[in-house]
Amino acid sequence: MAASSSRKRKVVDEHRLFQDKWTNLYLFVCVGEKPICLVCNESVSVVKEYNIKRHYESKHSSKFAHLQGQLRIDKVETLKKQLKKQQNSFHKQNEDSEASVRVSYIISEKIAKKSKPFTDGEFIKECMEAAAEVLCPSQKQLFSKISLSGVTVARRVEELANDIERSLKERVSQFVYYSIALDESTDITDTAQLAVFIRGIDVNFVVTEEMAALFPMKGSTRGCDVLESFNSVIDRYGLKLSNLAGICTDGAPSMVGKNEGLVALIKKNNPDVSLIQYHCIIHQENLSAKSVNIQDVMSIVVKTVNFIKSRGLNHRQFQEFLKEQDAEYGDITYFCDVRWLSRGKMLKRVFDLRKEIAAFMLNKDKAIPQFGDEAWLSDFGFLVDITAHLNDLNKKLQGKDNMVHELFDALKAFEVKLELWINQLKNNMTTHFPHLSSCRILNMDKYITALLDLKTQFESRFTDFRKHEKSLNLFARPFNVSVEDVPDDVQMELIELQCNSSLKDKFNLVLFEFYSKYITTTHFPKIRDHALKMTSLFGTTYLCEQLFSRMKNVKSKTRSRITDIHLENSLRISTTTIGTDIDKLVKNKQCQSSH
Repeated sequence: MAASSSRKRKVVDEHRLFQDKWTNLYLFVCVGEKPICLVCNESVSVVKEYNIKRHYESKHSSKFAHLQGQLRIDKVETLKKQLKKQQNSFHKQNEDSEASVRVSYIISEKIAKKSKPFTDGEFIKECMEAAAEVLCPSQKQLFSKISLSGVTVARRVEELANDIERSLKERVSQFVYYSIALDESTDITDTAQLAVFIRGIDVNFVVTEEMAALFPMKGSTRGCDVLESFNSVIDRYGLKLSNLAGICTDGAPSMVGKNEGLVALIKKNNPDVSLIQYHCIIHQENLSAKSVNIQDVMSIVVKTVNFIKSRGLNHRQFQEFLKEQDAEYGDITYFCDVRWLSRGKMLKRVFDLRKEIAAFMLNKDKAIPQFGDEAWLSDFGFLVDITAHLNDLNKKLQGKDNMVHELFDALKAFEVKLELWINQLKNNMTTHFPHLSSCRILNMDKYITALLDLKTQFESRFTDFRKHEKSLNLFARPFNVSVEDVPDDVQMELIELQCNSSLKDKFNLVLFEFYSKYITTTHFPKIRDHALKMTSLFGTTYLCEQLFSRMKNVKSKTRSRITDIHLENSLRISTTTIGTDIDKLVKNKQCQSSH
């Protein structure tokens, strides 16, 4: 070791001596550890004075021997500047090349995030070149080097998606628990697309929600077909079924069928797996909302809207009529049963414009006598109000990173509101029904009965959430839950926790912070493990529904031939929260002009 160290010091000393002394003598300079001749840019293999001197005397001595003193020093400085200029030119070319590739990745990522066609890259490049010609003509050549052809953008998108998937796999390997959300929808080519999202949590309570895969199901969509896709995800990410906390589905028979549904097949093939099965809470809320459907109101309103909107001339005349009347709104909206919130918007708009609509329809010889019927109008007002309340609940259940107990709390709050509204209507109070209160109410019992039916619907549904309510309370309200309502193996820890006044004072923090900082594995291993499991659960398939909305933009009538892998890559980039390592990708690429 001592001999090796001394040899290294000797080499360093020789290099230092070379830098200080030999440059002026033999016109050599050291670039890193490589000696370079300032005149011909050649190098020698061994840093020895004999080799350098022989090179100088054999090739350059006759030309530079007459330069002595300050003249020689000036010449050396000139040669150094020339060498540095050459090196800077090379570095600049390399930097420009890397910058153009980096821009190519950045623009390709933005194209995918906005669900734009890959060929838009060529148009973007044309725009940049046109802008550069006006703003910075001298830099136009840099923009022309950016590769943004359709093929290049597709390749960049694929590499970015693979980088995201690689990062996701690294996170997945750290999951303590995870859950899966699945939903299926048909694209523009009638291909059934199965969206699979994963939500996992590590020991530090860091939650990850990402799209795991998008499977095109070319044939049938039975439970066994969904199971095959599910197993593919498990193998693809190296997941363990023992860490699977729950599965959230849309409630289709292929998902929750008693014998041949996905969940039944998973439990049949893996009897030791203990998982929680949830039917998406938003789907159940929407099914419950359909019980409030005063048919004689909906049929008239929908027929009226369709008459106005489905004919171009009628629609244009109606818009002009609203302008003349200086109406509150400039148009009415369609109702689409698939778009759950559209019914409330449509009903409110028609109710607020009912006088203008009645006058317009009368001019068209399509008079609507119901618009002058007080009993019908009060039904209409009630339907507008209750639909608005249901829409408010639906919005609260939507969004990313929602905790299951928060969703269930919103649901229980709505059930309490129903009880309040029923009691108030029994006392002829319409405080929370402003549209109904603006009408003359002839039959209050009808609306009370409708609310009672809705309350019954809510009570009969959400059984999967009610079944696990005690587990949710243990996680969300550990200081209020009864010790007798928790599993036996957690009772002792819960007593210790509830009697710890210091921890009780800390419970006003965010749940993640409380459990990650203060509920340690040393003192409360069971409670911490339970919190990890509850945090990993999906309560809705909202992410899947959101993905399908994006899918309609990515795979549209004009892009119906996009491949399955490109579709998945584009959707992965557009939905991810994981950052891409573009610098790492750039290092493995060279600049190529678009063609």
